Amino acid sequence: MEQLLSPKQVAEAIGASESSLKRWCDQGLIQTVKTAGGHRRIPVQEALRFAREQNHAVVEPRILSMPASEDRKARRVEGCAERLVEALLTDNDAAAHAIVFDLFLAGQPVSLVFDEVIAVAFRTIGEKWDSHEVDVYQERCSCQIALRVLHELRSKLVSPERELVALGATIEGDQYSLPITMSEMVLRSVGWDARSLGSSIPFDSMINAVKRHEPGLFWLSVSFIPDESAFISGFNRLFEAASKINTAVVVGGRALTTEIRTRLRYSAFCDTMRHLEEFAKTLRRQTEAVPKKARKPRKNA
Repeated sequence: MEQLLSPKQVAEAIGASESSLKRWCDQGLIQTVKTAGGHRRIPVQEALRFAREQNHAVVEPRILSMPASEDRKARRVEGCAERLVEALLTDNDAAAHAIVFDLFLAGQPVSLVFDEVIAVAFRTIGEKWDSHEVDVYQERCSCQIALRVLHELRSKLVSPERELVALGATIEGDQYSLPITMSEMVLRSVGWDARSLGSSIPFDSMINAVKRHEPGLFWLSVSFIPDESAFISGFNRLFEAASKINTAVVVGGRALTTEIRTRLRYSAFCDTMRHLEEFAKTLRRQTEAVPKKARKPRKNA
């Protein structure tokens, strides 16, 4: 159930006066809902959106169901990747949450947090694993902590419009779920109704999903390729099916070498979350520029 707050609670959370908060609501800067009794209430996600976009410091994060930071100044990206590595490898769930949520509350784009903090942290953990400084269980536990953080963060994003549907997955044999989870959240942060199909999905199943839901965008994260020839063949079949219904296909991932990329057909290759964000923004603007009555109606998802 969506958590709703009173204007007084939101004002307290961001250190503003209740009268100012009500004025912002009256001006339409904050979207509100009415209770059965006619009282004005603000969804937590909307309060967070307003605070981030208007650069209001969240002084009482617990009111917004956010983890409270032990260090109120720790809202700069610099040094966060190193601190996240330490938190993950010592199984410090609370510290990992605080690092990511502090940056979110400071208004940092989720794409920046993912590229410069989470991705960097896991590259470091991967290097430590290769040099036998980190055990397998530590890497796996780190992934689980990160996924818990991401799932909680996802619940704080404003629900996007259902008109802009995006689907994503990893290929069969690729169980790495962090990249598709981050991609889903980046897309949702810029207005796409993004939904991950999950990990290790056969290409035939992806094609069925594309034909059924007719998304505006399909993204594929490729961290591991068990069979290069089968991957190239399956991916190009996916692109062919998607192109028939004007679905943009976006691909990225550490397993995609230059040689493999030259044999693929795609709408965009994104090697960072920021690139994905920019492509998604551009595609959204192009889609919204087309009059609604001229758009091909989407099937029910």
